Amino acid sequence: MNRHRAGSAVNASTLYGEELAVHQFQDQPAMAFVHGLEDDWASWSPLSRLMSGRFRSYPLDLPWRSGGTYRWRSRATVGQLVEAGLDLVPEPVSVLVAHSLGANAVLQWLAGGVHPEIDALVLLSPFYWPPSTVVDWAVFDGFREDFAAVMTAGMRTRLGPRAQTMDPDLFSAMARKMLEGMGPQAFLALFDQYSSASGLSLDHVTVPTLVIGNPTDPGLAGERAQALQKDLPGAELHLAPHFTHFCHVEQPTEVADLIHAFVDRCSPS
Repeated sequence: MNRHRAGSAVNASTLYGEELAVHQFQDQPAMAFVHGLEDDWASWSPLSRLMSGRFRSYPLDLPWRSGGTYRWRSRATVGQLVEAGLDLVPEPVSVLVAHSLGANAVLQWLAGGVHPEIDALVLLSPFYWPPSTVVDWAVFDGFREDFAAVMTAGMRTRLGPRAQTMDPDLFSAMARKMLEGMGPQAFLALFDQYSSASGLSLDHVTVPTLVIGNPTDPGLAGERAQALQKDLPGAELHLAPHFTHFCHVEQPTEVADLIHAFVDRCSPS
């Protein structure tokens, strides 16, 4: 991954007898972002700003966005939708960063046998299901509670400092209304990806991968993170107890530093 090497001048002139020109860093690599369930492309703004000195950012806007319908579930797989979104990026993507359901969607895309030209992959708070886990009603019910907790945490993140001063009863009422508005399809969309994750064929994936998250996060707790690392050759784990599920919003500086260091390690030079 090359850093700022100047390409040809995009504009030039002679003024006061001197040559003036404007150049463009044509090979500044592209970084694409894949958002999570009931989130949107704008949530990448904090991290994108921190990466802007080195990458051109392309946050994708995908059908599992906040306020969207779930008709897409009967029309395409999440992997197909990731591929379609990446096809819209006007230049080759060097680094792909994905969060939560978006991270699982990228894994499904990779499991489909594609051979992307990306140099590095970063997965933030993915959901992974160890092969030893039996899908039963107890697991289903437990994941419903995890889903509600994660979505509520997302609402708290979006509210920012306002959430700290809000009346607890009002916050709880807002969270219930939010979950009711999402309906069961939002939960089922995430459960489908979570429960099928360990069945993905990832042993052919050679893209250097960094997994960032919290060791107690619902998608990575227990043996989940280690199962993902085992099934995805070359995956590197960075799990820290202070990271939230939405670390790209709440701890963007540290996440950016980790990505910069990882990309440097992946660089051939």
